[in-house]
Amino acid sequence: MLIFDELKKNDPQLRLLAVTLAGGLFVLLAGLWWVQVVSARKYESHLETQSYRTVRIPAMRGKILDRNGRVLAENRPRYSLSLYLDDLRRQFDAAYGVAIAQTRAGQKQRIAAEEKKLGRSLTKAERKQFALTTGQLKQLHEQSRFRVADSVVKQVGQQLGQTLTLDEAVFNRHYETRLALPYPVLPNLNDTQIARFEEQYPGGLGVDLDLQPVRTYPFGMTAAHLLGYVLRDDSSAEGEDAFFSYRLPDYRGAVGVEAGFDAQLRGRAGAEAVLVNNLGYRQTGNVWSRPEPGHNVVLTMDLDIQQAAERSLAAHQGEDSRAAVVVMDVRTGDVLAMVSSPAINPDYAANEPARLNDPKLRPQINRATQENYAPGSILKTVVALACLENGLNPNATIYNPPSPENPNHGYIMIGRRQIQDTAPSGVYDFRRAIIRSCNTYFITNGLRAGIENIVRMGEKFHLGERTGLPTRQETKGIFPTLDRVHSGWHDGDTANLCIGQGDIAVTPMQITVMISAIANGGKVLKPRLVERIESQDPASGEAPAIFPSGVVCDVLGVHPRSLKILQDAMLAETEDPEGTGRAAFMPGLRICGKTGTSQVTDEHNRVVDHTTWFASFAPYENPCYAVVVMVQSGISGGVSCAPIAHDIYEAILNSEKSNGPALAALRHGGQTD
Repeated sequence: MLIFDELKKNDPQLRLLAVTLAGGLFVLLAGLWWVQVVSARKYESHLETQSYRTVRIPAMRGKILDRNGRVLAENRPRYSLSLYLDDLRRQFDAAYGVAIAQTRAGQKQRIAAEEKKLGRSLTKAERKQFALTTGQLKQLHEQSRFRVADSVVKQVGQQLGQTLTLDEAVFNRHYETRLALPYPVLPNLNDTQIARFEEQYPGGLGVDLDLQPVRTYPFGMTAAHLLGYVLRDDSSAEGEDAFFSYRLPDYRGAVGVEAGFDAQLRGRAGAEAVLVNNLGYRQTGNVWSRPEPGHNVVLTMDLDIQQAAERSLAAHQGEDSRAAVVVMDVRTGDVLAMVSSPAINPDYAANEPARLNDPKLRPQINRATQENYAPGSILKTVVALACLENGLNPNATIYNPPSPENPNHGYIMIGRRQIQDTAPSGVYDFRRAIIRSCNTYFITNGLRAGIENIVRMGEKFHLGERTGLPTRQETKGIFPTLDRVHSGWHDGDTANLCIGQGDIAVTPMQITVMISAIANGGKVLKPRLVERIESQDPASGEAPAIFPSGVVCDVLGVHPRSLKILQDAMLAETEDPEGTGRAAFMPGLRICGKTGTSQVTDEHNRVVDHTTWFASFAPYENPCYAVVVMVQSGISGGVSCAPIAHDIYEAILNSEKSNGPALAALRHGGQTD
């Protein structure tokens, strides 16, 4: 009451003081109300931003399976040893306390020594020279933390029976940028290490086992190029959140099916919110967006046929032969096998730089789809159809004269140029020209039919175009266009094309599509590599995505008689005593084939190598399968390639016997008495 009594007095100074105090109190209360009431949500949001870290959680990658459900690529658990830094916080602080005490004790000794030297006490300014800088304090923190962590890791290493050390720079960088996440110490522990750690682990060390999925391929190098491999990639996929504080290890497909269907296999990543304290240590975690697992990709490939083709190729040509094999269902376009040699193990494909960079082997190249080769005499099947469609009488004969240089073989003159023939001299009709692969016969009749008709026939087979496989490993090859043959084209160019040389290059997959069209009556099919994409959870109720089979890209439009004449001649290639493809012959299965050998020349047009081929289909009565074999540096198509095709057809028959209905159509159409 005394205060109010004094205010009642007519004292202006006292009244001014009272008003000032009242105004200040009002401003203080208004500010408090503004902060705690009006701006509460704003500050809460800032607090959350400062206290939470987001972590990208990769989804479980889908499996890749063959047509019968056998797993070709999957995820296996990988145990890694990790250091949990938040569990070591007290030890870090204690070690820093000891270090700072020792440093300050040394500081006092240096100050005392300097004062003794000067004979007086140091001034305040002089003492500052001995004070610790911010950088020195930070360095003490880093050194103390590292000594503790390194000591813990060495203890664990002794328990596991191996030497473990930390990289100080990497450790400090992790502490500064990823403190809320465990620090990886030893990846991919084996069973012995896991058991020893679990048995001898003393609680409180701050280390534990982390479980992460890793991509693995149960059959090793089987179908390595077709499957492809994965590389480390933690980036967000399309449709995912792009901003994360941390990202756990994830992978993306590099090539092959892994790359072509990466979006379906990879799934959708989730996110975890990690609460950290003011020092950045992890407190709790909350998964607010669970990862959605990827889908399984079911291929059209048959593992038995794939492995049989790989075994035969290795047995006949060696593990590092440069070769390719393609097996396809001529009725549906389903790719049953795709082999490229040499191969690499997709489990550690990225860790084979010396092998990958070998200029001769080039194992990263899928030779079935990604490399261009001159087709040689197997292109004579296209020339043959063009000639038959333009009036060629298959019974008419052409004489192949003996070569002056080599009387055992024939030759033909195109202008002043002499083209040697691998076939012996003599008389040839259509059938004998196919089975002996007579250059003279096909060059003569090809020139008569005209280059335009040959090019149009090749275009119907879609030579010079990609087949559309979703593996990111395909080249379109080379095939002359009508515009090209109308500009600066000569008979010598036509002669080269008639025997599969010159301005042409193909892939084994393109040849497989070509042979399949000859086998199935003229339908040029799109190869189908994937049968369906389905959920990893059979109980999900999600309908699989089915890829249609038998997709027709084009129709040859040739007369059935022309195809029948060609098919009969190709059958004689493997069954006639003169046939160059006799090595593919197999009792119980009538195989139609065509061998080929093309020259590889250098920049000086000197022959430096050969590419050999065997393109075939079976059974003759009811064609079901096309088998194409290509071997670089081979002897001839009949010697180097046909025996491999024989083994593959034998595996197909064996697979039919063991799988029953799976290949019943082959026995129905292919068995003979």
